Amino acid sequence: MLKATLIPLALAGLTIFTMPVFAATQTKTGDIKSTDAAKHELTLSTGDTFELGANVKVDKLKVGEKVTVSYEAKDGKMIASKVHLAK
Repeated sequence: MLKATLIPLALAGLTIFTMPVFAATQTKTGDIKSTDAAKHELTLSTGDTFELGANVKVDKLKVGEKVTVSYEAKDGKMIASKVHLAK
């Protein structure tokens, strides 16, 4: 009887500890609506706002350009690791 209780608990524990492994990079494509160098942010015409990672140069981005943003969701924010011109 004890084994029958421990197995589901062990599996639940493994699920909790492996969840961060599944955090994957996502992408969104759209036209740049605005940039904010002070906040290091980029907003697409879709309304999605991304906090830009340190390796993304906000001064290289121009309003109206169609871009693809690679990002991860962290603490309710979308953190962009890459921004490149969309084809």
